[in-house]
Amino acid sequence: MSAAFPKNRENVLLAQLPRAEYQRLQPQLEPVALAHRSVLYEPGDAVRHVYFPRSGAVSMLADLTEGQSIELTSLGREGMVGLRAFLGETITPFRFLVQAPGEALRLEAEFLQVESQRQGPLHQLLCRYTSAFLMQLAQLAACNGLHTVKQRCCRWLLLMQDRIRADAFPLTQDFWARMLGVRRASVADVARALQRDGLIRYRRGVVTILHRAGLERSSCECYRLVRREYSQQFGDA
Repeated sequence: MSAAFPKNRENVLLAQLPRAEYQRLQPQLEPVALAHRSVLYEPGDAVRHVYFPRSGAVSMLADLTEGQSIELTSLGREGMVGLRAFLGETITPFRFLVQAPGEALRLEAEFLQVESQRQGPLHQLLCRYTSAFLMQLAQLAACNGLHTVKQRCCRWLLLMQDRIRADAFPLTQDFWARMLGVRRASVADVARALQRDGLIRYRRGVVTILHRAGLERSSCECYRLVRREYSQQFGDA
């Protein structure tokens, strides 16, 4: 299969398409900016577009009745935002928040649904992605229930670095705690421990990963399992 463009520069899913298929879809793909903290969908919104991130990261959040939110998972250049449209659903129950700014290719959901009926390369690709995404959701649900805050923080940092391909990125303790559904004091304790061990530097709302191998050793197995699933489906891009 001939990729349409270098995998390390574009959305991994689209890079799996045969060149002719990508070129056929290209006029329908609209480049858009993903602004920091912008919301792509609110709960109850109709899914009118799907997004294929080329950079940055997007959090999938569940809003709770107490006014709190918790991150169910995050998505980046390895996936697509708006999977419910592919599955034939028109309304999302979740909030999708841009966690790290970047760029995406946007596609009308109606066009995607018509394409799915063809059951061509894009449909087959998104079936594989659905399988990997559901595995990720299940694994992270288990992670949130079983593993320590330190292990979950390390897993979160590793996935974030994979998606944005940078060692340093903005991250407040309040936002980090809300994403993980823990107290801010718990995140502060973990940040101090990781700094003391020389794994990260955390100053003025910016975290810098200094020792990735050390973070991997301090993380739970969930990071490795999720990454392995995507590697099996889509290679090591």
